[in-house]
Order: sequence, then structure tokens, then C-alpha cells
Amino acid sequence: MTKVLISGASIAGNALAAGLARRGCSVTVVERAPAIRPGGYAVDIRGVALEVAERTGVAAQARELRTDTEGTSFVDANGRRVATLPLGFGVLDPADIEIMKGDLTRLLHAGVPAGVEWMFGNTVESLEQHGGGVRVTLQSGGAREFDYVVGADGIHSRIRELAFPKPPQPYVHHLGSNSAVFTAPNELGIERWQLVRSMPGRVISIKTDRGSETVKVTLLYGGSMPPRDRAARMREIEQKFAGSGWVVPRLLEHMRQAPDLYVAPNAQVRMPGWTAGRVALIGDAGYAPSSLTGQGSGMALVGAYLLGLIIADSGDLREYDRQLREFVDVNQRAAMGPARGFAPKNELAARMQNLSIRMMPYMPGRNLVISAMMREARRAAGALTLPVAIL
Repeated sequence: MTKVLISGASIAGNALAAGLARRGCSVTVVERAPAIRPGGYAVDIRGVALEVAERTGVAAQARELRTDTEGTSFVDANGRRVATLPLGFGVLDPADIEIMKGDLTRLLHAGVPAGVEWMFGNTVESLEQHGGGVRVTLQSGGAREFDYVVGADGIHSRIRELAFPKPPQPYVHHLGSNSAVFTAPNELGIERWQLVRSMPGRVISIKTDRGSETVKVTLLYGGSMPPRDRAARMREIEQKFAGSGWVVPRLLEHMRQAPDLYVAPNAQVRMPGWTAGRVALIGDAGYAPSSLTGQGSGMALVGAYLLGLIIADSGDLREYDRQLREFVDVNQRAAMGPARGFAPKNELAARMQNLSIRMMPYMPGRNLVISAMMREARRAAGALTLPVAIL
């Protein structure tokens, strides 16, 4: 029986664990956190990722958990709505699924077959490859043997650090902005709606999920890599959003208390390949496109599906590199547009942005007036033909 260790229990790790277990592999998942992580922003399942969701039987449940936002309003410093986009405006395909990242992770975790070994509160300390497998030492102590090791451990991947050569330039390329996401009480009383405040170098999004008791808050801001320390991160965010008006002081109070605060750089992981002997990377560990696209979770689903097929079939990990290369390249190129224009550069640009949004619903052929970035995202999401095998 093929033995596989997966480091990381987010979307990629859970999807791969389910696929391998259904194919008869012995699977162990190691996760640094004490449990499945909550929270996260809204992500999209579209294109080939939607096909993976259909093949693996999670699409119907994901649709039941999809966000139910009916529209988006842009507000000024006083909270006055200056522009509104109604439900369906700019929708690329009604079949696409928008779902909160935490909901998708829990859904995938619930679908993992019994028999998978879960080791929460643990990490990989070291690994050593030999002809027949990989010897892994865990932080909790002891060494174990596996046929394959997979890093599904995010943008700061420990497995990537241990198993892949150090390049002249870092694998992680910061794109100039960061995101902070957390849950807060719905003190604005919005229902099935999203409010956005766009300012020079900063964007605030307040979005209801299913129901209206709480909201998901996203604070997007320019800057270098965020500090790793939680307290330092919060201080930096407070400084960035000082003087922003509206309800921002109250949001920052909620941020300090939020148990699900998630702060991450909007960055790409660019690598020439995602396998090193019997070690492979999936999801953000190997090819993060940046959280600005909402596409990273879909790429993780696709990568996990392909790698599961290959490990359970031929075991030739080089096929994983070959089959995924163009898909990753196209998606990462598509992410550069949102990275460059995540927020207006100055007050005049912010006013012009609001004016453009106000005019969009009244323009001729309004349903065809979709930005080039959105069209590119659609093309990128479908830039792969899946193997015939069905999970």
C-alpha cells in the first residue's frame, strides 16, 4: 500500500487526502494548527476547478454553502453609497461557485474517508529521501517512512524549504499589498450585501455570508510583507487605516478580538517545478497566484486532483510538473492585473473609479462590459484539460 504524508490541512491537503484514500493509499496528514482553521475570504470555484468539484462529488454541497450576496455598494468616508452594482452584473458564468474559504475547507474535510491519520498540532522537522521513499522526522518526535511527501502547507511552506534547492531569488514574490480578513458583528445591518470603501492604497470590504448576524471584513493595503508576529501585524494594520473614517475605528476594535484573523501577503510562489524526487508541492506552497484573484483555491483543487491521480497510478511525479505547467503560468499571469490595480493611487483616481462604477449599469450592452481582468480570469480558469480518469 502506498504511504503518503501530507503537510497541511487546508483546501489542498484535504482534497488530496480524500483522493488518495479513495484510491487505497495510506494517508497521514500533519497540520501545525490544533484543528481545521476557520475563517478566510470568499473564493471562486470556476472553470476546470468546477469540473474537479463535480467529479469528486463536492459541487452540490458547495452550492448549498455558496455566499448569497445580492449586490455591492461603494461608499464614501461618511458611509454614503456612491455607486451600486446589482446582482449578476459582470457575472462570467452562473455555474461558478463563490464560497467562503473556511466553508470549503470544512466541506472537504468532512468528505475525507475514515482511516486517514490526522496529526494536528504537529509539523515536519526534517526529511531525508532515499531510493525507496522518504524518512520524515516530526516535531513531536520519532521518525517515520513514507513513499511520498506532499507539501500543502501554504505560501511559507516548510516542505518547500526542506526539500527544494534554494534559488538565487526567493520563490515567494510579493506583489505590493496584503490582506487582513476576519469575522465581525453585523453592526451596519446589511443583508445579503457587500459594502466597499476604496481609498488611495487601501480598500475595505464588508460582506455578509449566509445570514446576516456577522460579516466578513477584508482590509486590503499596500506595503511589504506583513510581520509574522500577530501583535505586530495588528499594529501595522491600525497604522495603515488610521484616519479612514466611516466605521473603520470600530472594525479595528473587532479585529483585535477576532479569533479568526487571517493576515497574508498578496504574493505569488513561482517555481520551475513542484517536485523533487518523491516530494511534491500543491496549492499555495507551490504556485500561489495571489489572494486578490480568488483563484488560488480552485488551483489547489485542480493540483490535488492531478497529483492524486498520478501517485495512485504511475507514481511518476514528473507528470505532475508537465501537466500543470501551462495552467499555473496562465493563472499567475492573469493575477498580475488585479495586483497592479488593487486600489486607486490618489483621491482623484478614487473619485473617477466611483463615477465609472455608477455609470456601468447604464451603458449600452452592460452585460458585455466586463473588465479585461475578469475575462482573463475566466480564460485562465479553464486552461487545462483533465485526464479521463474519474475519482
